[in-house]
Amino acid sequence: MRATGRAGGKVILLGEHAVVYGRPAVATGLPIGLEVEATEGDGPAVVSDDPALAADPRPRELVVQLASLLGLDASRIVLRVRSDLPAGRGLGSSAALAVAALRALAPTRLDRSTELDAGRRLEAVFHGTPSGIDPAAAALGTCFRFVRGEPPSVTPLHPAQPLPLVVAFGDRPRSTGAAVGGLRARWEADRPRYEALFDAVAAVVERGARAMVAGDLPALGRAFDDNQALLETLGVSSEETVALVAAARRAGALGAKLTGGGAAGAVIALASDPDAVAARLRADGWTVLVTRVGAAQAR
Repeated sequence: MRATGRAGGKVILLGEHAVVYGRPAVATGLPIGLEVEATEGDGPAVVSDDPALAADPRPRELVVQLASLLGLDASRIVLRVRSDLPAGRGLGSSAALAVAALRALAPTRLDRSTELDAGRRLEAVFHGTPSGIDPAAAALGTCFRFVRGEPPSVTPLHPAQPLPLVVAFGDRPRSTGAAVGGLRARWEADRPRYEALFDAVAAVVERGARAMVAGDLPALGRAFDDNQALLETLGVSSEETVALVAAARRAGALGAKLTGGGAAGAVIALASDPDAVAARLRADGWTVLVTRVGAAQAR
């Protein structure tokens, strides 16, 4: 047995955290991602040059769950992972691993609905009860509107032009679990206040989606900024994130916000001149990726 599968990373453009509470979000796959090579050997095992991934017991559990799903013998499966995605930055590395492994081990190419459902179930190995937006991005590779449900509502969006993004982050990985758990505790203590904040996020998401489809980048940038202000009010941002968002705006970004779990993960900035914004951020010591999203990626 020797087969490969690939899946891209993701960024949530608008609506993270509120999406867990039934509101819409907009996300997109990234051109960068990871590749999994499945071979027969002494398994279940996952081999990677990334020491954090190699030391994490959850990828091995992923092999066990995936083998059960596909009717395979986990004890004979070894996955070798090559990734361009930095882990712990909110860029969907665990969902990309789940979808890439699924594509490598599935005996035939899966239809989109089956792949989305399987990816969502497999991502639970890493995140307990995820919304499903990360594996949807990994599987689709392009922009879409997402609403959590059984099954989730996944509607492709077609930007009028590719979206020029700068993705930037510092040295410290973030903890999605801490951000999500803290918000849930605050929501349980004061549900009316947080439900109103989630509704405000939903309105920004819809406004931003319309701007994206219309090709109105300045309006989409304003939606980024408004979403970030609400995320700060929700308590899921951090001092590092606020500093990086401000640096991106000073560098000329049309709008900037955290993406994913927050709490010191990645920031995305929309920019008419992304290379200039990236250069300024690199000069300030941030790690930076420049990408354009909105076109479907090859599987």
